[in-house]
Amino acid sequence: MADRGEVAGPVPATAMQEALWWVHQRARNRSVYNLTWRLATDRPLDRAALRDAWQSLVDRHETLRTSIHRRDGRVELDVAARLPVDVARIEIDDPGSADPATLLRLLAEELQEREFALDSAPLARLTHVRVGAVHELVLTVHHVVLDGWAIQLLMGDLSQAYAAAGAGRPVSWPADPVPFSTYAREHAAARADDRWAQSLRYWRNTLAAATAATLEPDLPGELASGAPGAIVRYGFSADAATGIAALAKVTFGTPFAIVLAAAQIVLARGGAGSDVTLGVVVANRMTARDQALVGYTANLCTVRAGVRDTDTVLDVVGRARDGMWAMLTHQAVPYPVVFEALPSDTQTALGDTAPLLLSYLGPIGNDLRLGDVPVRLLPSPNRAARADLAMSTWETDGEYLAEIEFNTSRYRPDTVLRFLHDLDAVLADGGAEPARTVGSLAVGSRARTGRGVPAGAAAHAAPLPQTAVWRQVVAAWTELLGGPPAGPDVNFFAVGGNSLRALQFVGAVQPAGGPAVDIVRWLGEPTPRRLVDQLTDDPAEPAAEPSTLVRLRDGTGPHLHLLPGAGGSPRDYQDLVAALPGDWLVTASTGTEFADVPAMARAFQADLAAAGLVPDVLGGWSMGGQIAYQMAADRPGRRPLLVLLDSAPPTGYPQPGDAARHRFAEFVESVQRSSGVRRGPRAATTGDRPDAGFDGDLASGALAACLAGVGHPVPARLLAQRWRGYERHSRAVASYVHTGPVDTPALVVAAELLDTQLTQWAERLGPTRSLRVTADHHAVLGAPVAVEIAEAITDFVRVVETQV
Repeated sequence: MADRGEVAGPVPATAMQEALWWVHQRARNRSVYNLTWRLATDRPLDRAALRDAWQSLVDRHETLRTSIHRRDGRVELDVAARLPVDVARIEIDDPGSADPATLLRLLAEELQEREFALDSAPLARLTHVRVGAVHELVLTVHHVVLDGWAIQLLMGDLSQAYAAAGAGRPVSWPADPVPFSTYAREHAAARADDRWAQSLRYWRNTLAAATAATLEPDLPGELASGAPGAIVRYGFSADAATGIAALAKVTFGTPFAIVLAAAQIVLARGGAGSDVTLGVVVANRMTARDQALVGYTANLCTVRAGVRDTDTVLDVVGRARDGMWAMLTHQAVPYPVVFEALPSDTQTALGDTAPLLLSYLGPIGNDLRLGDVPVRLLPSPNRAARADLAMSTWETDGEYLAEIEFNTSRYRPDTVLRFLHDLDAVLADGGAEPARTVGSLAVGSRARTGRGVPAGAAAHAAPLPQTAVWRQVVAAWTELLGGPPAGPDVNFFAVGGNSLRALQFVGAVQPAGGPAVDIVRWLGEPTPRRLVDQLTDDPAEPAAEPSTLVRLRDGTGPHLHLLPGAGGSPRDYQDLVAALPGDWLVTASTGTEFADVPAMARAFQADLAAAGLVPDVLGGWSMGGQIAYQMAADRPGRRPLLVLLDSAPPTGYPQPGDAARHRFAEFVESVQRSSGVRRGPRAATTGDRPDAGFDGDLASGALAACLAGVGHPVPARLLAQRWRGYERHSRAVASYVHTGPVDTPALVVAAELLDTQLTQWAERLGPTRSLRVTADHHAVLGAPVAVEIAEAITDFVRVVETQV
């Protein structure tokens, strides 16, 4: 059964969703609010049943068909009536020299890292991963549509659906779910009707003059959403678990209230003082209906406590317990609404995202199954941080576990572990002696209050230009943040800015009747310079296109100009250039954005002409030889000599239906060779159906994980960029046809070229020499074959010059 009711038109986003939309736009790494559950299975999975089960969940739950849009200043939800989906698949038959466990972790990290476009549903994806005989399921969702509680519900539904599909039964449900749009509209009505007034008064009183506490940073990085991050998983000791049980018994407090009290003690003893304020993530599901809701209901609440050295552990736990109950009474008010109601100085002191976050997951992640297949929740694969530190605690098999996501540009791992060890010790000692005073507890952690300007901000200090627009921007900045920017490249959010102030800031400098400032574009780099750039942008003067010309080596001898192979770069020719005579002038072209060979030839020739260069020899490997041939064909009068390195003749080639998948296998081979990988993973495949299209970004992420697994890390985004160029060029090569003739001498080097292809080249060229080398197509440019080819090129040019 699907969600009850029809979604008529856009649905207003909740305040938390709206806030998260803004944070997503400004995040340095936009995967930061991806939530990934990495699930190990003890046996192979039925792919067809998994695909049918996943589709049934998307049909059932609105949130899996939801996209987020900003229109006319409002953030809204759009729900698709029907959305076909598939289960992505990554399979690596042979991990090569990579450790399978490491490779699985790296693959999960790459899947976590893939960004969602919030305006394109679904904002959830399921990937089946196999390395050798080990299987994992990776579920990634964006937090803007689902929270951790909802993922647990989703896994229960997936298990039921998988069992039914695997048994050949129709997937059915005992009852319809409550549509999230119902919850969102109720949320909007509550906000409009001022139903939160009493709770807002509570929060204003509770947080008056509060300042957020956090650990003292080790490093000068900024407190910024999406900063580089890492995860530490920690198992609390048996003594700490005993302490939690003892304190719970005597205070009637929940385990989370006791962990919260321990964190307050560690921070207070570490230097944060007696007034400790932390962020707490709550499920915000106080009714049976909301507990069954698949969506994003979680909220951020701020807990404030007094912790004095003369207090006993029992005193602090009791206040934490009472504070939690008061907080839960008023948890329905979204933190962005609370934040907006606070005085400006309190907003600055707290921030729109708390620097230190705590949450309690209870039994989430326990006893997971897919039908009759047990699954185990593995450590989270995050590589970006939401805050300074975000710690989740949960129970499993009578033990307490924690994961801390931390900002690696501000903290070293040993600082995070020290904090966890301090928590462990306070829980153990406090449970054993509840009457022990806080001042008698020793902690190694160093803590502070206030977000402050990071030490690294001084690196951006510089004089500010004195134009009218700059003065206007500086005045607005000063009004909102209490002082002028230290330089033109200071990050607005790193020095106390928040999403509300960002809107106010841009509104204050927006010229009346002028072009609208694109605030989303500015959030990508929120500095004074980038805002001034927008305010002074002159579309009548577009920026000049960068030249495609690269000078590899100066010289007074013959001038050789090299053209790129498919998806390649001038660096591919380094061995060949090194083997050529030392007096040769060598230049090259670069660029992947061109759609066909003639367009590349025209662009590269134009940049040569602009530099006043007329090469004596044009050469290239693979596609580069075709470009050289076309450039010679376009040249009037005396044409340059040609060197064609295992280049297919321009006769056109048919494209099979699954051509991209086969080309990616060739791309993997070329990347591994250029990276020096000798025993890399083999037979990596992606996608589940040949007719479903090829996902190059997914495949590039898998390739990045494979390279990292054998010690040759390359960022997935760079591989994806290179793959897109390679794919574009491969299509260009396949479609390129030129009948000739181009009357100029040529040297054709053959590695995998057939004799018939050499004949086809000879029919299109002037006097032709050929050289067959013992190498495959990708090894032509590497030593020692490059030395043999360099000697042949040198002899070819010398003989032709002698004949002339």
